[in-house]
Amino acid sequence: KEKLINNAITALLSQEGDIAASNAELESQFQAVRRLVASKAGFLAFTQLPKFRERLGVKVVKALKRNNGGVTHASIDMLCALMCVSIKF
Repeated sequence: KEKLINNAITALLSQEGDIAASNAELESQFQAVRRLVASKAGFLAFTQLPKFRERLGVKVVKALKRNNGGVTHASIDMLCALMCVSIKF
């Protein structure tokens, strides 16, 4: 299960075509990352996978520059999920 979550997160963050992606697609990517990091394995990936935080940060900055309400909300909601850990280790 952990390996599948790590692979899914890596695949979502490796999509550098953020400029070509539609707003709906980018919003969906942030929602998917939010759901993945809500699990124990997903949060551990956030702390352990190399360059996870850097790629995520770049993706969020690019998303915020779009000035789209849905994309902005999805990116900030995903960041909030990372800050409010409700996982019991």
